[in-house]
Amino acid sequence: MLTSQQLARYLEQYGDAEVTFTRQVVQTLRLLPKHVYLKCQADILPCILYSSSLREAKVIANLRTAALRMLQQASGTLSLRFCFAREGTDPLTFFVPARLTAQIAYNSETPELYFLCLEYSNRPPDDLIELLGELQEANSNAQKRAEERIDINPASMKGLGLESREAGLLANGVEGRCLLRDLSFSGAKVLVHGQAEALQGKQVVLRPVFSDQQTPVALSGRVLRWEAMANREDIGAIAILFDKESVPINYKLAINGYLRQYHLGPSSRGRKE
Repeated sequence: MLTSQQLARYLEQYGDAEVTFTRQVVQTLRLLPKHVYLKCQADILPCILYSSSLREAKVIANLRTAALRMLQQASGTLSLRFCFAREGTDPLTFFVPARLTAQIAYNSETPELYFLCLEYSNRPPDDLIELLGELQEANSNAQKRAEERIDINPASMKGLGLESREAGLLANGVEGRCLLRDLSFSGAKVLVHGQAEALQGKQVVLRPVFSDQQTPVALSGRVLRWEAMANREDIGAIAILFDKESVPINYKLAINGYLRQYHLGPSSRGRKE
């Protein structure tokens, strides 16, 4: 649980920043799209959540003329229902009071399909602030703190939620194993068995295993450099630079959660290379 100060900071820093509910975002936040809808008085209107900030949302809905007029005339009776899955418990659900600020016909072929702009009329629930705020913070820190590296040891593994130091490594079309030495938003250093020199410049996919991730983490990247290990000709270390645009959101959240929890900076437990 975040403190009230952290929630207030999220609301101030990221209040207007939109999160588009792509398939990856839906999976990461575990949104249940079929249980998201608009409620106006006693009427329930199914909709598709397109995006949300902490102050407004955009949804797509199929509305007849009477339903659209009802939304336009709603005064204090319109709200957007969110629903997120939770492990081993009931889904997390809440309503956010809102008002309709604009409606745009989706296309001429489906005249009853509308793109609706909603403005939240109250401060959103803490759960929504936490979910969207953490996502925005992770994306922001993935740029600002890209090079801060977390040494992998028993304590950091627990903080990151890693099941093991061992990870999968796809290289030259062969799926193998490696040991994690450090991780960051932008890359990793791992130990590999065999000739590390042969991987120089190669495209690889690193697969660390996180205990609480619903979707497996796959990090595509390129081997920047390698180094031999003292007294171990059979083991080498490689440094991997991740493809920036393909780093999955759930990985960013794991790294950001650890950095936030331990307040890491360049001179503390995190380090730059």
